[in-house]
Amino acid sequence: MTPPLAGLPLGAAFVAFALVSACAVGLVARFAPRWPSPGQRLPSTALRAAVVFAPAVLGAVGCAALALPNPFVGCHCAEHGLHHPHLCALHLAFALPLVTPSAYLVGAWLALVAPGILRLLRDTFASVRWTRAVRRLPTVAFEGVPVRFADCGAPTAFTIGTLSPLVVIDRMLWRSLSDEERRAVVEHERAHVERRDGLTLLALRLCVALFPSPAGKRLIDAWRAAAEQSCDRYAAGKLGDPAAVAAALVAVEKIRAQGARGPALPAQAMGALAGRDLSRRVLALLGAEQPLPSAEPLLANDVLATAIVAASALLLTFVWPGDGFHHAIETLIGHLIH
Repeated sequence: MTPPLAGLPLGAAFVAFALVSACAVGLVARFAPRWPSPGQRLPSTALRAAVVFAPAVLGAVGCAALALPNPFVGCHCAEHGLHHPHLCALHLAFALPLVTPSAYLVGAWLALVAPGILRLLRDTFASVRWTRAVRRLPTVAFEGVPVRFADCGAPTAFTIGTLSPLVVIDRMLWRSLSDEERRAVVEHERAHVERRDGLTLLALRLCVALFPSPAGKRLIDAWRAAAEQSCDRYAAGKLGDPAAVAAALVAVEKIRAQGARGPALPAQAMGALAGRDLSRRVLALLGAEQPLPSAEPLLANDVLATAIVAASALLLTFVWPGDGFHHAIETLIGHLIH
């Protein structure tokens, strides 16, 4: 009978692969250029998200290659003998010598990530409270988008909610905008809703919390910047005029600069405000090299896009690289513990 903790070494292997990948991704990101030149379009949001998800994906792929090498060929354990520990999903008992060091590794990892997980839980609960309060507000349909108007204490517009996102606009800001500027703001927020950016942001923050890297926050900020630019282009396509969206961004920032500073938005909110990123977003909309978006731009969720790529990579591990990678890792572990 296999002991209950016999599978712990495979879990430790996943953690080790993911943490090493997170450090590698973080180090590369620290030395990469922070932004493209002003007016240049940022890389796609799916690519930005994939970089953040890379440690989890690589950890899963590495663990799958380690646990199920060449599943269609036969038993590799019998072929390689017992001169080193075996990490195999079919023969968990062969990994019993690794249970104790694996427990230390998993315990250290849990202690490392506990503060980040607690912060994420705190922010998530705050977002849930905001969403519940917003959901009680009356809904007004504008351009087919359900909008909640609230006295936020500062001119702001944002989308909040993970699975059922809601659009919220400050009443004072709404009264200060022209009809065209209102359309631009609402279409921008519609894009956040359609893309389910709140879900993506939560998944990104969870990945960074579980697998800390030297540039985790920077990578999430880069994704948020790309997401805002993507929503700008969506709004430009819906209005048929990028200049109108750029003018709306400028108008919102002028009103925001003159308004009072209100309470901070929850960390899970996606806002239409540009702040210090205003010049880049305006130049990206007005850049001559940017083609006008189509009338109905396609939107997709970045978590789903990354999951499809990850599933393909996992399927690939069942046919390649075979048991060569698996045996190399097992041999290395054998040398380390003997």
